[in-house]
Amino acid sequence: MEREQDLTTLEVLSVAIKSEIEAIKLYMRMKELTKNPDLSGKLDFLIEQEKRHQALLTEAYKKRFPDVDLKLPPKSLVPIISEVLAGEATLKVLFDAAMEAEKMSEEFYSDLAGKTRDSNSKSMLEYLASMEHTHYSILETEYRQLEMGTDYNSDDFLRGERLMNLGP
Repeated sequence: MEREQDLTTLEVLSVAIKSEIEAIKLYMRMKELTKNPDLSGKLDFLIEQEKRHQALLTEAYKKRFPDVDLKLPPKSLVPIISEVLAGEATLKVLFDAAMEAEKMSEEFYSDLAGKTRDSNSKSMLEYLASMEHTHYSILETEYRQLEMGTDYNSDDFLRGERLMNLGP
């Protein structure tokens, strides 16, 4: 990401907080569209993770800029989220946007971690990048199930109802 070279610490934190808020909205919309209890639970997990990230970043903002009111930028780090949330997107389209958002967020945090000289900031940014990578992996796994066109439930797998018969 080239743009973060031009961002101040205040702007970086504002952009990151906005990104986490947008991710929460995206996962909430995805949850509204799913009937699958397993996917719904995973989306709850992702929502809570993004809320934690938002709180972590907001706390860092308040510590670093105690006298500056937080003003979120009008545009997100990941504009595709605003676009898909504005329309009537399918769950697959929302998954695509979510995976793209997680990938871009990971790159954003990783790039910034490589540029900072402050060890606390570096640690926080590396942590966030790692978490965004994990979120991408979760989404990718769930997307594959969605692509198969099945309304899966982990209980089916545990009972062997969705396993292929490999023997004679």
